[in-house]
Amino acid sequence: MLKIKFSILGIITLLVFSLGFVSCEFFTTTSASSRTYHQSVQKVVFTDNTATVTFHNLSANSIYLVKVNTSENVAQAANTGRALNVSLDLIKNEAAPSRSLLPEPERALPKMGHPQARRFSADPPVILRSVHRSVELPVINPAILGDQKSFWVEEVFDTDRWTQKMSTLMATGKHGNIWVVNSNNRQITVAQARAIAERFDVIYPSTTNIFGYEFGGGPGGHGGVDGDPKVQILVYDINDAQGNPGVAGFFWGKDLLTQSQLNSIGMSARTNMAEIFYIDANILINAPEFIYSTLVHELQHMIHFNVKTVEHGIASETWYNEMLSMVAEDLVAPLIGISATNRSHPVQYRIPSFLEAYNQIGAAEWLGGSNIEETSNQYGVTYAFGAYILRNFGGPSLIRRISLNDTSGISSVSSALQEVADVTFEQALSRFGEAMIFSGESIPAGALTFDRTVSGSVSGTQYTATGFDIWSMRQARSSRMGPAVFSLTQMEMRPHSILVQSSNAWQNLSGSYSITLEKPSNANIELYLMVH
Repeated sequence: MLKIKFSILGIITLLVFSLGFVSCEFFTTTSASSRTYHQSVQKVVFTDNTATVTFHNLSANSIYLVKVNTSENVAQAANTGRALNVSLDLIKNEAAPSRSLLPEPERALPKMGHPQARRFSADPPVILRSVHRSVELPVINPAILGDQKSFWVEEVFDTDRWTQKMSTLMATGKHGNIWVVNSNNRQITVAQARAIAERFDVIYPSTTNIFGYEFGGGPGGHGGVDGDPKVQILVYDINDAQGNPGVAGFFWGKDLLTQSQLNSIGMSARTNMAEIFYIDANILINAPEFIYSTLVHELQHMIHFNVKTVEHGIASETWYNEMLSMVAEDLVAPLIGISATNRSHPVQYRIPSFLEAYNQIGAAEWLGGSNIEETSNQYGVTYAFGAYILRNFGGPSLIRRISLNDTSGISSVSSALQEVADVTFEQALSRFGEAMIFSGESIPAGALTFDRTVSGSVSGTQYTATGFDIWSMRQARSSRMGPAVFSLTQMEMRPHSILVQSSNAWQNLSGSYSITLEKPSNANIELYLMVH
């Protein structure tokens, strides 16, 4: 047996190598509140089939095993490695009594987006990818208040049965026209329409400043397919006759094509030939701030479609597109008075779903699903990863680079991360687990966390993404606080996902404690031990 001892800045590290395992011991004389990063986070390195890590001078600390699947494939449970000689009991991750509680999130969340619109954006027809700024476009007379115009909408959401609805231009601003379908059912007021126009006049420059412009928009823009430099916003009862959870709004790229073009590719959908998105009247009446945040979300989708598909001719993965829309809300919503503690901010209505279901969906996948719980979980996980890289790897400038580069998905994120922070997507994913553990008090210097406020200026506009303590937040459908912490039983792992595990035996530890782990047979699984 070979023993090596050395001392650096008062920390003595003893490495013990013997047949069949590597043993690592970490000595510290610091208190629980002043542990360094390397005393708190250890990547488990295997030289054989097992490795043993020993932590010393623990003071009422807890230890967590974080598994990371860095690959694009599902990892079978038996291949993910495991802890040896310890109870597999599930721990109860209730918040400490001293932690303050943020407001409980809404239980019934409106949905965003349209299933067919998502598919259209993720796999756009070739005919649309060939749209250029040189095409002949109409010259229009600007609409004036009180104008009447008919728009194609579905009779019932996502049924592909179309009808025309006469609408009135109820409000207009510098950047948007607010059209309201004429109806006796949930008709919004002029004041509500004006409020949308006023918010949108702040939202539009703040969003385009980071993400780019919609087709035909921006300085010198030609006004797009309808020749109007303003974005059209149609407010109507999207969920008429459905009786299911509401759809707050959506953008659909079909509206950039003519009807003959849609017919030529076999689509029965109807086009409104405009840069337009759709907002639900009922949700606007009952939750106006949620709709204001939705305006940011859908505007990003509209811009994204132009930048990635029309300008660069590439398809855009749904997870990636949705991540950017929710990060847009994160950055722009505070500029219209929606702070990170507001129920209509994505921190409040998306993170609770992430805390509960982060292991069910990879950071770079979109599984589909029809019910509100599945959809909320996917939004939650996708947003959380975006919120994490925003707060830890470059702030608003990182998001701008992701949005404007000529790739999509993991390649786009990785390229921007390398430019700003000299890390890849996989390297950022490998440290995602730190943000699950370190929050609130006692965050080691250098640890990555959601609980970090980041501010940055882009072309003279200041943006702030507020940090938040995930251990002070309830999971979406339970009374538990913070991220779900699973027992040490081996579990299947989704592509590009993480898993946080622990045991009752690893909680509230003092003194020294050793953990022996079995090497994962899947080479794409990384193991980390974290002390908090």
